[in-house]
Amino acid sequence: MSYRTILVQTEDSTPGRMQVKAAISLAQRFNASLSGVYLKAEQIPAMFIGDAFSAVTLAESFFKEREELISNASARARAMFEAAAAQAGVRHGWGEINGDSEAALIHAARRHDLSVLRREVQPVAGAAPILASEVAMGSGGPVIILPEAGYKIPFGENILVGWKEGREAARALHDATPFLGTAQSVTLFSVSHEAPEVMDDFSRAFFEAHGARSANVAIDRDEDQSAGDAIRRRSGIVGADMLVLGLYGHSRLQELFLGGVSRNMLSDLNLPMLVSH
Repeated sequence: MSYRTILVQTEDSTPGRMQVKAAISLAQRFNASLSGVYLKAEQIPAMFIGDAFSAVTLAESFFKEREELISNASARARAMFEAAAAQAGVRHGWGEINGDSEAALIHAARRHDLSVLRREVQPVAGAAPILASEVAMGSGGPVIILPEAGYKIPFGENILVGWKEGREAARALHDATPFLGTAQSVTLFSVSHEAPEVMDDFSRAFFEAHGARSANVAIDRDEDQSAGDAIRRRSGIVGADMLVLGLYGHSRLQELFLGGVSRNMLSDLNLPMLVSH
């Protein structure tokens, strides 16, 4: 398994340029093509629905200025993306998609092997932000969620896997297998009284088959603490530059009201994190 097609959301901002740089680095590593997408607001603002449309002149002026704002921002994002990809020698394509909800981005992500997004993106002139977690929940594939800044490129040389025996963690690890062959070190980390101290034979064979140079187990027995805090602390101890995490191990309703590892990690993201569901 490898990533042959990578999707990246683009915008001409400091975080947006860093995000494109990260995606280009991944495309070079995996010899993948790169699709840049711009999230274009299309929805009619609520202020112009109903009686407000009687102010025709105001509406026409507003929409003209709005379209120019979006068009100019898209043109800048495209120029930045295409120049960076061409300079790096990465095969690439470009497109604009509806950014009024996550639906169009999910649709695009389902047609790529890997998506690269920031935790939250506000489309120009859009009504609401797009959440990377929603894309990961709906896309059926892996999503790299990037912090706004402060991460190194390239990343994925020292990987910490948040492990809990179950479907979500196993799915995320399998979705991250292309990284295993390029990583210098992989740590399978559990917060549990019951997790074994050593890696079982099947797990060791799995990592060896995918080319991991060094794969280790780390356990934290203190279950009274937040698992999210434990993962952050362990990532510092081992010097991780990337996390792998199964997204939402409980129901969405439980996550909403009770928190959870996924929610905790996404609320204070300090490293690139590969997630899937």
